[in-house]
Amino acid sequence: MDVPFEKTEIAVHQAGEAFDVEAFYTEIAKQVLDISTVSWRAYLVTGQNDEVTWIALVTNHGGIDGRSALVILNDLDHLLQEPETWQTSTLPMTAPVEEGLAARGFSGDRSILSSWPKETNWPVNQPADSSQRVPYGFLRILRPETLSALHACLKQNGLHLASAFGAAAVKAASVLPGGTGWTGIVAPTDVRDDCLPAISHDAVGEYVAGITLLLGPEYRKADTLEIARALQTQFTEHRPPSLLMDADVPLAVTLATVDQMSAANTAFVGGICVTDVGDLEQLSGRAVGYSELLLMPSQNHGIHPVLVAIVSTAAGVCLSFGYSEPLQTGETAHAFADSYVNVLEALAAGDA
Repeated sequence: MDVPFEKTEIAVHQAGEAFDVEAFYTEIAKQVLDISTVSWRAYLVTGQNDEVTWIALVTNHGGIDGRSALVILNDLDHLLQEPETWQTSTLPMTAPVEEGLAARGFSGDRSILSSWPKETNWPVNQPADSSQRVPYGFLRILRPETLSALHACLKQNGLHLASAFGAAAVKAASVLPGGTGWTGIVAPTDVRDDCLPAISHDAVGEYVAGITLLLGPEYRKADTLEIARALQTQFTEHRPPSLLMDADVPLAVTLATVDQMSAANTAFVGGICVTDVGDLEQLSGRAVGYSELLLMPSQNHGIHPVLVAIVSTAAGVCLSFGYSEPLQTGETAHAFADSYVNVLEALAAGDA
């Protein structure tokens, strides 16, 4: 169902002198966004003198894909810096990524959730159906100099940043209760170059597929670089089967998946989600009209024990951690985040 952009809901939130980003995020994440009637909800957060200090854009990933959201950020940036001269333009529509993958020979998987060994399914803290869950999220920041040092370390070792972000999740997973030593990770990856014909990097759309990565107990005591090398190998070896996508998932499969996600399950069945969005400057242009950007996804589906969303800006790396109570406790989620950041900082310092 297409919803006109003009249907965006706009509200004003008077924060006054002090503004708690995480508390505000938690509050708006609890509210239902009916994507059959609106695509976005916008909050203008005002300060003590009624000036707008933050603009919060809320959407549902089931209705708006990530790359299209970046177009909104780019347009908003131009409007803020040159409101009198900026003119938006209609974007060309491209074929669904599933069609390009099918032309390359990747087609046939008619499921939504990946199948994981039971050894990777961490137990939930307390079973609860979707109506009883409350999403929470919080932030961690890596300074620009830490990111530069991390890039230098990975380049020296022939590793990609995505492998390091996955390795940090493997190391941090040791704090999750009930683990068996196995770690499953789902890592969304750009597939525009995998399509036939290849899709231009200027195109806007949901051109990602989730690659499943799996490491056994033998990596429990391995150093971070060794884990990153193993994951980087899997990024290549697991790529073809992970790209087996079908544009037409049967309705019965979709409904069954929704029922599965909504039920009071006793285990997290989707591994840890590690989403490296990338460098904002490369993805949506240089941000001039605004000085900071925070990406804060919430999860209420009960699939992942914790998810990590990573976006790089001129101010450093923003790490957003999402979890859902009572499936996961805040104490465990924060312990995971602390360990995750410590691993990346140690890697940047050469202490892997």
